[in-house]
Amino acid sequence: MNNYYIIDKSIIIHIVLLLLASSTFAETGKYPIKNFSPADYEAGIQNIDFAQNRDMTLFVANNLGVLSFNGNDWEIHAYRTGKKQRSLAFDETNNRLYVGSQGDFGYFDNDWNYVSLVEKIPTGLRDFDEVWDVFIEDNVVYFCTFQGIFIYNGREINVIVNETGFNRSFHLSSKLFTQNSEGKLIEIKGGNLSPAYAQNKAGRIVSGLIAKDNGYLVFYNSGEIEFASSFGVTDDLPQLSAALEGKYVNHVTELSDTRLVIATQRSGLYLYDVITDEIENITVEDGLQGNACLRTFQDNSGNLWVGMQNGMALVDINSPMRLINQKIDLQGSGYEAFESDEGIYYTTSNGIYFLPDGESKCTFLQGTEGPSYGIQKILNRIYAGHHTGLFLLEAGKARRIAATNGIWNVKQLKSNPKFAIGGTYSGLYLFRINENQELEGVQRIKGFSESSKFFEEDNSGSIWVGQFYKGLYKLQLNADLKSAIAEKVSDRYDLPIKDHIILSRIDNDIYIATERGIYLIDQVKDQIVEAEMFSEVVGKSWVYLLVQGSNKNIYIYTENNVGFYKQVSSNNYVYVPSSLFQLRHSFNNDLLNVSVNIQDGVMFNANEGFINYKSELEDRLSTIKEPLISRVYVVDDDSILFERLPFENKSETKNSLTITQGIRVLQFMVESFKFKDIGDRKFRYLLKGFDKDYSEWTDATIKEYTNLKEGDYEFYVQSLNSFGEHITSQPFHIKVEPPFYRTGFMKFIYFIIVVLIMIKIYQFQRQYYRRKQANLDRVRKEELSEKQLELQRLKDEKVQSELSHLNNLLAASTMNLVVKNEFMENIKEELKEVNLKAEISERRQALEKIVKEIDKTLKLQEDWQQFEYHFDRVHGDFLTRLTNEFTDLTPGEQKLCAFLRLKMDTKEIANLMAISLRGVEVARYRLRKKFNLETHQNLSKFILEY
Repeated sequence: MNNYYIIDKSIIIHIVLLLLASSTFAETGKYPIKNFSPADYEAGIQNIDFAQNRDMTLFVANNLGVLSFNGNDWEIHAYRTGKKQRSLAFDETNNRLYVGSQGDFGYFDNDWNYVSLVEKIPTGLRDFDEVWDVFIEDNVVYFCTFQGIFIYNGREINVIVNETGFNRSFHLSSKLFTQNSEGKLIEIKGGNLSPAYAQNKAGRIVSGLIAKDNGYLVFYNSGEIEFASSFGVTDDLPQLSAALEGKYVNHVTELSDTRLVIATQRSGLYLYDVITDEIENITVEDGLQGNACLRTFQDNSGNLWVGMQNGMALVDINSPMRLINQKIDLQGSGYEAFESDEGIYYTTSNGIYFLPDGESKCTFLQGTEGPSYGIQKILNRIYAGHHTGLFLLEAGKARRIAATNGIWNVKQLKSNPKFAIGGTYSGLYLFRINENQELEGVQRIKGFSESSKFFEEDNSGSIWVGQFYKGLYKLQLNADLKSAIAEKVSDRYDLPIKDHIILSRIDNDIYIATERGIYLIDQVKDQIVEAEMFSEVVGKSWVYLLVQGSNKNIYIYTENNVGFYKQVSSNNYVYVPSSLFQLRHSFNNDLLNVSVNIQDGVMFNANEGFINYKSELEDRLSTIKEPLISRVYVVDDDSILFERLPFENKSETKNSLTITQGIRVLQFMVESFKFKDIGDRKFRYLLKGFDKDYSEWTDATIKEYTNLKEGDYEFYVQSLNSFGEHITSQPFHIKVEPPFYRTGFMKFIYFIIVVLIMIKIYQFQRQYYRRKQANLDRVRKEELSEKQLELQRLKDEKVQSELSHLNNLLAASTMNLVVKNEFMENIKEELKEVNLKAEISERRQALEKIVKEIDKTLKLQEDWQQFEYHFDRVHGDFLTRLTNEFTDLTPGEQKLCAFLRLKMDTKEIANLMAISLRGVEVARYRLRKKFNLETHQNLSKFILEY
C-alpha cells in the first residue's frame, strides 16, 4: 500500500514507555521527549537552571554561558567567561534576567547587556563561590550562595551570613527558605533568618520543598520524605519514598496539575501523582539521553524541561499520547490492539503478541510469524486476520482455524448471522459458525477476486468492497453465499472513488473516504453523495483514515488534520483537533488503523508498536504563543531596521516600520516558541498588498521580499500548533515611502519649478514668435521683392522674346521682301526688254526666258548675301561663326546649315534647294564629316546648340 508521507526520522519526537512491576507504578506509556545534546546548542554539557520571559523565550544556565531558545534557534551569551552559570530568574517588572555564576552575579538587560552587581557588595563580603539559586520576591532579588544570601533591592546589596554556612535554598508560596550546611531549614524573613519547621532527618541535605496543606513536604537527597508543619513532622509518601530509596535526589518540582517531578542523579526522573499514588520512572531506557538529571522546570506551555549532566531534555508531560512498543517486548509495526478480560492482543508486522493482564511484558504467540491484521470479536470469540489465514485467540494463545491467501479481517453477516465473511488478498472467504460457536472455513466466494481489505454489509445484505487501487464494488451474494455477482460501481459515477478509497461504517451508514473528501452511500436512494457532516472541516482533502470508536468518536486523519468528531447528540458531531498531529509522521502509513476495542483510550498503529491516545487528556488551555517578527533586515547594506530585543520594555502598540522605496531585498526573521513539536515546525508567509495568498508551508524562519513598490503593506506569519491549527502573528505594518525626490515636498518644489519653467517657456515662446513674425514679415517682403523682380525679369524676357521673335519674323520677311523685290526688279527689266523686241518670236523667247527666271527665282534664287546678313542678325552671327570655324563649307552647305537652324524638315529643304530628298541626305552626311561628328551625335542638335 502506498505511503502517504515520506518520514524524516530526524524530526520524529522521541517517545518512551514506563511499565514497572510494582502495582504502585503506572502502566501508561512513554511521554514525547526531545533531547538536546551539547552539539545541538553548541555549549557546555551541564545545564543547571531555567527561566522564561513573557515572550516565552527560554533561558538556560549552562556551564559555559547563558543559553536562549525561541523554538527555532539556540543562542549563547556570556560565553567562555571562565565562570560557570548556575542560576537564573527573570524579572518581568524591570525586564531583566538575573544570573548567578561562579564568584559573580548580576543581570542582563536591553540587548544582552550584562551588568555585574558585585561592586555593590560591601567590602569584605565579596568572597563567595557559586550562586546556586536566584529568587525574586516583591521586587527584591535574592542571590543564594553557600557563604551568604545577597539581597538586592535595586539600589544596594545587603548580606545575610550564617556561622555554619548555607546549602541550597527554596522559594515557594511567597516564602523563602534556606538551610545550613547540615540541612537544617531556615526561613528568610525581612532580611533575617528564623527557624523553620522541625525535622527528624538530621544531617541530611534538603533537595526540595513542596507546599502541602498547612505545611511542607521535605525531600532529602537520600530520597527520604517528611511532612513538616506547625503540628510537627512525620514521614510521608511511603510508596514514593520506597521508590526513591538509594537514589540521590537533586531537585523536586510541583507541576501545574499537582504531580511531582523528582530529578535524580543516577535514576532519571520520577513522576508522582499525589491523587492516585501512581509513580512513573523515566530513564535512558525510556528516551532520556542520560539518567543524571540535575534540575527540572515547567514552562508556560506546561512542558517539562530537564537540565542534565550532559545536555537537556524536553518532556511533553501533559501529552495525551503514549507509545506502546519495545518496553513491553512488542516488536514490529503495529496494526490492531484488542483488549479482553485476559489481557491485550496486538497484531503487528512480525506476528501476534499478548500482554497478560497485570503483566509488564508481552509474549509472542508461536505459529503467528508474519504480518497479522484486523482483530474481531464474534460470539465472544476473538479472531485475528493473518498473512497465512485466520487465527482464533484465546487464553493467551493463537490457533489457526483457516488457511487462506491472507485475511485482512472477518465480519459476521447481519443478514445471515450463522455465517461470516473474511476479506482476503484475493476476494472474500466464507465462514460458518459451527456447533461450538466457532468460525469454520467453507470456501472462497466465487465471482470476485480483488483484494478486500475494506468491506461492509449494507442493510439489504449486499457487500460493498473498497479496493484501494481499483475502486468501489458492490456484490450480490447468491442464496448459498458461495458465489456473488460483482458490479464495479465506481464506473457509474463521476466521483473520486475510482482509486485510493477506504470504506468505514459510521452510525450504521457506510462512508467512503477518498483523496478528495468523504462520500456517503445512500442506501435508500441507491446513490453516492457527498457527506455533508464532514465537508466543512475535511473539504476536498485527501482522507487517509476514518474510524468510529466504541464511544462514538469518529477518528479522522487527512492531509491537513488529525482529530476526531465528538458526538454531542444523536447525529450531531463537533470536530476536535488532536495533538496527534505532531506524531502523524509516526503512524504506520502503510496500513493505517485505529484500535477502538481498548478500555483506556484508543490505539493508533505506529511504525513501531502503537500510540495510545486518550482524548480526555488533551490540554486545550495551555498557552499558545503566536509567532513573532524578531527582526527586519536590509540585505543590501547589511542594516537592521527593526529588532525585538529580549529585555526591552514591550510596547502595546502594533509594530510598524516606514522605509524608502529602493531597498532591493527586505528580510523578515520570525520566532515561533513551539516547544512541543520542535522537530515539526512549519511556517507560511503573507505580505498583504504584495502577495495574493499565503506562501507554501516551509521550515524556513526567514522570508525575503525584493523591490517593494511604494504603498502600505502588512506582514503576517502563520505556524501550526501541536493540534495542526493555524496560529497567525499580529500584523507588522510596513509603509514604503517614495524616495526623497518623489516626496510631497519635492512634488511641491517640482510644481513650482514647472510653473517657473512654463513661465519662462511662455516668455521665450512669446519672444520667439515675435522674432519669428518679424522674420516672416521680412521674408515676405524679400520674397515679394524677389517675386516682383522675377516678374519684371519674366516680363522683360517675354518682351525680349517677343521682340526677338518679331525681329526674326522681320528679318525673314525682310529677306523675302528683298528677294521678291530683286526678283520683281529683274522681271521689270526683262519686261522692258521684251517690250523693245519687235518680233513676236523674240518676244516669245523673251517671255519664255522671264518664265524660266521666275521659276528659278521660285527655286531659291535669291540673294544669298542679303539672306546671310539678315540671318546672322537673327541667329547671333551663326553663319559667320560657322564659316569662320569650318572654312571649307560650300554655299550650299551653308544654306543647308541655315535651313537646319530654322528647324526645317528634309522635304522643305529639298524644295528650297531644288534638290531631291536623297540629295539632302547626302548633303547632311557631308556636313557630319566636316563637323567631325561621332555616330551617336545628332547633326540638327549640334547646329541648334552651336
